[in-house]
Order: sequence, then structure tokens, then C-alpha cells
Amino acid sequence: MKMTKALPFLAVALCVPGVVLRALHLLNGFDIANGLPVAGDAWIWYFTALLVASAVAYAVLAAPLRAKKAVPFEQMLGTQSPGFRMAAVIAGLLLFAGGLFYLYLTMTTVEEDAAGWARALEIVYSAVTVACGFSMIALAKAQGSEITKQSAMLTLVPLLWSCLHLLVNYRMTCIDPNLPSFAFGLVADVMLVLAFYHLARLLYSKPRPAALAFFCATATTMAVSDMGGVALGYLMGVHTLDWSAKMLLRGGLSVVGCILLVAELALLCSSNAAPVQENE
Repeated sequence: MKMTKALPFLAVALCVPGVVLRALHLLNGFDIANGLPVAGDAWIWYFTALLVASAVAYAVLAAPLRAKKAVPFEQMLGTQSPGFRMAAVIAGLLLFAGGLFYLYLTMTTVEEDAAGWARALEIVYSAVTVACGFSMIALAKAQGSEITKQSAMLTLVPLLWSCLHLLVNYRMTCIDPNLPSFAFGLVADVMLVLAFYHLARLLYSKPRPAALAFFCATATTMAVSDMGGVALGYLMGVHTLDWSAKMLLRGGLSVVGCILLVAELALLCSSNAAPVQENE
């Protein structure tokens, strides 16, 4: 169990080589003229190997948390820690601001051949992003006291947001020939959905704290590595990316969502709650 406490630190630390490898993949793996993938690029495999190795390490470190699947939510994630609340408030405010800015971009950007339903979907996504920001702040406050039926519902808003986030990202990229340039981001968004699903599952179904820890760590490393690599790639002179402002903003919001996940992961792994054995 002592090794499990290193899980949130490892998830953040592995973002550093992840950012570098993702940037090198973008720098060397695409044709400058058309932005299409270059055959035989090795950096994509190095980056993939890092993500696979990190996932294996996270699974091993999270495994002892299976002994806590009968521990009450308040005992497992309840806290009055100022650090946790600060992380949740920062994530909430950034999501709130990002949702408003995304709504502004949606209303002011003219996209050719954009279907009306797709525009409506993005407006709904913007509104849910703003609501998710408020929900994260309220959830942080609720975790400092006994969870009620009303406060438990706060875990459902981030789950809804993550599902819409994945849906909008997929809708915007599924037919793009440059899919390899942002496929890692889509996989990271899937991990984000699973992490928020298992957070809500602690209150609405049979808890699986080990799965929650695994997906929190995996989503964090993948999302930060992906968008950090994109940012570093731009600084290194990558000109093959043709991402819109909304795509970059959505990638940034993925990282913002991981701020709360890392904070929850730190609570989960440092919890002093004694394991509770289920009745046979």
C-alpha cells in the first residue's frame, strides 16, 4: 500500500518524457507539405511504448486499492484539505472560463458545411462545460462533509461533460485525414470518461477504487503529454499541425479536467482509511 502513494507523483512525473516524445513525434512524423503521417516514423512507437509502460505501472500500483472497495466515500475521499480545494477551484474556474470562450468561438466562427445539429451540439457542450466548472467547485466543498443525495449528483456533471467532450472531439475529427496527429488525444478523452465514470461509481454503483486510480493516472499522463507535446511542438517550429482554435481549446480543457482527477487521485492514494473486507 505504501507504493500506491507514489501513484499520483508518477502520473505527473511521466508527463515530462511524454511531452518530449509527443513533440518529437509531431516534429518528425508528418510531411511538412501536406501534414500527412510519414511512413516508418519511430517516434510514434516510442511515445506509444511510454504510454503502455506507464499504464502497466499504474495498474500494478493501483491494485492494492481493491482492498478498499467497501470503504465509505466520505472515509475514502472526504477531506478539508486547502490544497485539494484550491486544485478543484482552479479546475472549476478554468472550465467555466473555457466554456464561455468556447461558446464565443462557436457563435462567431463560420465553418463551411457545418450541420445545424453539430453547431447545436457545441452550444450544449459549452453550457455543460460551464456547469461542470461550478460542479467541481461544489463537489470539493461537499467532500468536506457528509455526502447527501443532492451532493452525490455533483459527480454526474463531470461525467456528462466528459462524454460530451469526447463526442464533440470525435465529431470534429472522425473524417479528418490527419487523424494520427490527434488520435492520442481521442484516446486520452476516453480515459477521461472512464475516470469520471468510476468517480461517480463510488456513490452510484459498486465502488472500484483501483479502477478509479488507474484511469485517473492514465488520463492525466495521456492528456498532459498530448497537449504539452503540441505546445512544445509549436515552440520547436512544427508547422504541420492545422488545428483550429476550438480544437486547441478542447485539448486544453482535457488537461483542466485532469487537475481535479489528480487531486482526487492524491486523496485516494494517501487515504488512511482501513481496508474493509466484504462479507462472503
